[in-house]
Amino acid sequence: MTMPHKGYKQTKEHTQKMIKSKTGIKFSSEHKNKISMALRGEKCHFWKGGRTLQPGYNNNKRVYNPEYKLWRKSVFERDCYTCQVCHQVGGYLTAHHIKSWVNYPELRLDINNGITLCEDCHKLTDNYKGKSRRKKAYSTNNKNYRPSCSQD
Repeated sequence: MTMPHKGYKQTKEHTQKMIKSKTGIKFSSEHKNKISMALRGEKCHFWKGGRTLQPGYNNNKRVYNPEYKLWRKSVFERDCYTCQVCHQVGGYLTAHHIKSWVNYPELRLDINNGITLCEDCHKLTDNYKGKSRRKKAYSTNNKNYRPSCSQD
């Protein structure tokens, strides 16, 4: 078997021939299963040492944790299902963590660390999806706004 030419640039014609030769190849389900089994766990290039977050928060899937669901619902009910920035009632709302989920694990389920935001206002927050994108979307006055709603 010959060694590959490292750093050797293939011609466009040769690259097209290689692509054409592999086009239309179908693998059997047995072969696909072998490939899948060969690249699981530590053998996968995405492996990060088997680390997980906390029980119930694996792969950042908070929604399956009953405590998180209760926190989220409590934030929505406290804010009367109203965005605290633009005051939109209903629609697609998010229970946003004022102090980030990652940096403040002790505040993850603290109702005072939550605020109801609509999708557009949530994108403007400084810790949206873990990135420091823009200035805070809500001011100090607006953050403390709590509508009075009747609980039926």
